[in-house]
Amino acid sequence: MISWKRYIPEGTKDTLFEECSRKVAIESILRKTYIHSGFLEVKSPTLEFYDVFSGEDHTLPQEKMYKLFDNHGRILVLRPDMTTPIARIAATKLKEVTHPLRLCYTSDVYRVNESLNGKNSEITQSGIEIIGVKSLKADAEAIITGITALINCGVEDFKIELGHAEFFKAIIEDVLINDEEKEKLRVYIENKNFTALCEFLDRNKNSMDENTLKILKELPKLFGNMDILDVACTYIDNQKALEAINNIKVVYEIIKDAGLGGYVSVDLGMVHYLNYYTGIIFRGYAEGVGGNILSGGRYDNLIKQFGQQQEATGFAVNVDSIIRALENSGQITENTLRRILIYYKNENFKKAYDAALKLRESGAVVELSLFDFENDAEKYAREKEMEFIKI
Repeated sequence: MISWKRYIPEGTKDTLFEECSRKVAIESILRKTYIHSGFLEVKSPTLEFYDVFSGEDHTLPQEKMYKLFDNHGRILVLRPDMTTPIARIAATKLKEVTHPLRLCYTSDVYRVNESLNGKNSEITQSGIEIIGVKSLKADAEAIITGITALINCGVEDFKIELGHAEFFKAIIEDVLINDEEKEKLRVYIENKNFTALCEFLDRNKNSMDENTLKILKELPKLFGNMDILDVACTYIDNQKALEAINNIKVVYEIIKDAGLGGYVSVDLGMVHYLNYYTGIIFRGYAEGVGGNILSGGRYDNLIKQFGQQQEATGFAVNVDSIIRALENSGQITENTLRRILIYYKNENFKKAYDAALKLRESGAVVELSLFDFENDAEKYAREKEMEFIKI
């Protein structure tokens, strides 16, 4: 029988030394950004009931959740995201608190990922939720907070892409195909799989009018600067779709007025899971980082599953992706603090300790030697590239 004592599960990692310090520093910057913008911090249990995450408005399939049983036989999960537990908290413990709620968090989430696909199963997420208001001002603030958080962390080369969940829904509302086929269509557009999309539309051309067919063919191409929105309007006569485009324009103008318009582009082919998002959606991408570094949007139907109808918007940022972005851009440098080892005889402990305190106050990293012999202490200091002081 194989013993796994010396190993860790696939998709997890040990975070050591400088990497651990960098991660804690990034988490601290994110937390400070949120709190200074009026957000209040919350934490949910690592273990939640499976029922919290089961419902029609959830994006994660049950096979992606880590499950176990409590002593009553009830199914528990390691929380696979933070938005849903916060929705539960908002609808129960915070339902009488003055709204809108402005909540923030930094926590680990757990998702089963396919073996060897390079993704972690344990992910550190940090983000905000604005709950209890439907205004586009809230959507804009969420995006502005996300951009500000990335800038404060030192990420420079990134882009936030804007979309709208109702744009795609409006276009396909009269298309005569079943939900399974609509999901296939969504995936082809989301992944910009032009070949599969054209084949799909050719097979189903009798299920939609000619104008809808034309729009769906063009949809994956409708990304870039804000002029794309005007291009899209030339294809569309659907009032709901045009309203979605106008919402994106309104939100963009607010972001531009904040001086952050240069970080924003548009992607009308951003088509998230159909039932979850209900309005403005967005994703952030950084140079050299595979996948998105940040994602979010409006989800007005989630909290009602916990007994309270409350509109909401927010985002989550992947902390490890921020660190990768900083590494790829060469913005993370080695620790340059002065590092010192003080060796002392037992009778000189107080003198050595006082010296260490004084040096630490000046910003140095100081260790008191634990070795009895001077040559052992010197060897240790040399291997760790530390200054050696004898007292």
